[in-house]
Amino acid sequence: MSTHPLVSLIVVTYNSAAELASFFAALAGTTYPRYEVIVVDNASTDTTVADLAAYPATPIASSTNLGFGRGCNRGAAAAQGEYLVFLNPDVQVTPEWLSVLMQHSQQHPEAMLCPSTLYPDQPPPPPVPPLEVVAAVPGCALFVPRATWQQVGPFDEHIFLYWEDTELCWRASLLGYRIMADFVSIVYHQRGASTGFRRWDDELTKNSLYTYLKLMRWRRVLPFTLVLAVKTLLKLAIYRQPGLGRAWWWNIRHLPQTLRARRLVLDKRQTAPIIIERLIAEHARRMRRERRARRGD
Repeated sequence: MSTHPLVSLIVVTYNSAAELASFFAALAGTTYPRYEVIVVDNASTDTTVADLAAYPATPIASSTNLGFGRGCNRGAAAAQGEYLVFLNPDVQVTPEWLSVLMQHSQQHPEAMLCPSTLYPDQPPPPPVPPLEVVAAVPGCALFVPRATWQQVGPFDEHIFLYWEDTELCWRASLLGYRIMADFVSIVYHQRGASTGFRRWDDELTKNSLYTYLKLMRWRRVLPFTLVLAVKTLLKLAIYRQPGLGRAWWWNIRHLPQTLRARRLVLDKRQTAPIIIERLIAEHARRMRRERRARRGD
């Protein structure tokens, strides 16, 4: 029997034909010896599905666009590995990325991990400390032990795109699991390369409000909702985006279901909310520092 557990790499594609060659070329350099690749295609209209025949992957073609979270869930249901990694097709892995994640997972079996996701021209950070507990990690390269996945549950399928990774991480934290950034494992990701911000602003609005209503304490929900409402009104006045109104209406219509989901999570809560809130505040400060550094401030 192999001493290396099988890892299932789950990739969700949508019109990703241009990214497949570089993705699989980088993946071929992975030193960890046992992994499978499952590609869930979200009804691409380019040559993605046909092109997948040239690569070592199990394709699952959807007749409709499921969104990122539902696509990941479908891939996880077909996966055979003891560990799951959710990957974006525009991620470029480095040779030791998966070996490092596996090593650290053995040391911290209660944790969900994510490698450092750097811009292509960004130098790796000093790996001191090698791991850090954080509020959330991006879903572009998210490592989850199957045992954790089975306890926490899948991605919330009410979320089509954006905030599905944050919702999963916050929910896992409340249930007693740890979310850890791995500064030794490195991947490169051109974040936001395939989507336009304003195009998806309604999804960001809908899903951020939904996640707060579902998981955060009311003392955090209320000020967040007020600030989001002001931002929405300003954007409606300036950009006239009707999707923003629909985002709020969706949350109003689904509030009873959201509150039921909230009770299910909070009834099983193992972590004090203030711990997660402190991690969220630290994440916000870090993001501000990174934005200033990129601008050269």
